[in-house]
Amino acid sequence: MEENKIQNERIANENVSKTNYYKKTSQKIGDFFLGFLGTLILPLMYTLISFIPGLLYFFISVAILAALCILFFKVGRRFITIGIISAGLIPILIFGSCLLLLGGTEF
Repeated sequence: MEENKIQNERIANENVSKTNYYKKTSQKIGDFFLGFLGTLILPLMYTLISFIPGLLYFFISVAILAALCILFFKVGRRFITIGIISAGLIPILIFGSCLLLLGGTEF
């Protein structure tokens, strides 16, 4: 009974330490930009290792980004994950809005 209680307290303390990583807003902003601008490293790496075919490199980079998202979210630095996801979604949203503005609503 006491062992369960001690184990539950230890798990609760680990969860609190993971969720209370950010003390200031500047840490959140810094981690967001780290994730957002960190995704630019993978295309730069492609120029260095250009022997990998384009489609294979795309799948490898998506797998790396997904693994990093899961890792940073579990560690408690969720704003890095939000930055990585935003770096993928913002260009898609801009492209879609440009298509709507230039092409109208006809499909």
